[in-house]
Amino acid sequence: MMANSLGKLAESGAFGLMQDRVEKWNNNYQLNTTDQNISLCIEIIELTSRLQGQLFSLLNLCALEGGEYAGCDALKKRLLPWLSSGFAISTAHLSSDTSLSIIAESTEKERQIENLQEEYEKQLDEMESDLNKSQSLADNLSAELDKTQAQLNTERELSLEDSIAKDDQVKSLQSRVLALQGEVNFYKNRSSVIDDYEIESQRLRDEISLLREEKAILTGRNDLILASSPSTKTNFLTGEVFQRVRQTSLVSRFSDLFAKDRMDAMDVLRNHCQDHELNQKIVFTCVQEAFHAAKVAFNRYRTKVFSALQDTHVGPEPLSDAVQKYINKNGQLLDVHSIVEDVLTALNRHPVISFPAEVNFRILTLFIREVVKVSWSMTALPAPLDIAPAREGELFSEVKYRRTYDSEYTAPLVAYYIWPALMNNKGDVLLKGEAVTRRGGALASPRRSRSPSRAVTPRSRSPSPRRNMASPMSPAGSRPGSSLSPRPGSAASSSLSLY
Repeated sequence: MMANSLGKLAESGAFGLMQDRVEKWNNNYQLNTTDQNISLCIEIIELTSRLQGQLFSLLNLCALEGGEYAGCDALKKRLLPWLSSGFAISTAHLSSDTSLSIIAESTEKERQIENLQEEYEKQLDEMESDLNKSQSLADNLSAELDKTQAQLNTERELSLEDSIAKDDQVKSLQSRVLALQGEVNFYKNRSSVIDDYEIESQRLRDEISLLREEKAILTGRNDLILASSPSTKTNFLTGEVFQRVRQTSLVSRFSDLFAKDRMDAMDVLRNHCQDHELNQKIVFTCVQEAFHAAKVAFNRYRTKVFSALQDTHVGPEPLSDAVQKYINKNGQLLDVHSIVEDVLTALNRHPVISFPAEVNFRILTLFIREVVKVSWSMTALPAPLDIAPAREGELFSEVKYRRTYDSEYTAPLVAYYIWPALMNNKGDVLLKGEAVTRRGGALASPRRSRSPSRAVTPRSRSPSPRRNMASPMSPAGSRPGSSLSPRPGSAASSSLSLY
């Protein structure tokens, strides 16, 4: 009953109507006559008395619902004193003017709160709309960037497949790069979220430049340049282009060997040996022995080329340049199996690493094969690349290596190596290796006994792969009378007739 009566009073809006009457009276007070002002005041008083009557009825209903003595304290302390004063004073401390001012301030604050709430909701809607627009713009830019990236990838694949492309194709690629650069700059001005696209565009330009130089090498334009201008400067520039293109690819492949192939080899070793430190040493030794065996095999191959071209070489260019030119075109690795066998033999004879007797190092054949391919290609460059020499117990070098996460950073000596550093022929470090530094690490490891299951069968080449190693660019140290190509009838052997 009480709730229904209170709901009807709230729905009627009588207090709002009374407030509208008071505001209307205040706005027209100076324009109205005395009779009109009195009539409006009486009308407001009548409306107030009606509202008071309804409030007294609600007060009665509320008291009845509460019981016989419910609300006695409030009626005695607040209602009875107010009734005894003749509705003139609401409290003992506030005058009628003060009460009206408090009511006015309360009303004004409620209005301000409503206005602030409306403004907040309006601003919230505007911000949400702006956010949706920005998200839509970002999605469009991302879609356009993906489309541009796909176009660049497609053009790069076409340039790799097209080995007889002409200069007009290179020019079209350059104009396309300029157009794409303009689009990237345009998109960058439209939104700050694509600042990194300029870096990506620079990387693609560098790749296109490398691909263009590789096209020149593949299409045989170097031969035309050498024929028309056989000076030492032209030959040097051509070798420099070949060195830059091949070196970039090989450095990237060497990094992939560390990131992927090394982890695959560690997984294979983990199935046979749970000693993580020993597995890391085995992988590092595989890389060392693979580079050493590849350099020894390449020295023999280069000596064969030198001997074959020595009697037939004619022309103004030096014989060493002709040998390097032949190696650049036909120096691909053919006899991988024999070099892998040399590496396995060296691993079985290694004085430091050890392995369970029932396990053979041939489980790492795939990893060794990939390292041999990379090491051969690095050795065959005009300016060869090589790994830095490393020995356990030596002083740690910040320039060549970085410490692993489990190393002791205050230890000055290397406990053992995980991956070698890659260097050029000038001694500059191209890629850092990894090493473990610990205090009290052993400066040397004891020599292990050989397992009967890994007995070594002597090969016809040399008792040890580390004996009589010659320089990668020197023809000395090879066997005279051996054939030029490891395989009869290969592309390397058939192309000797050109020289």
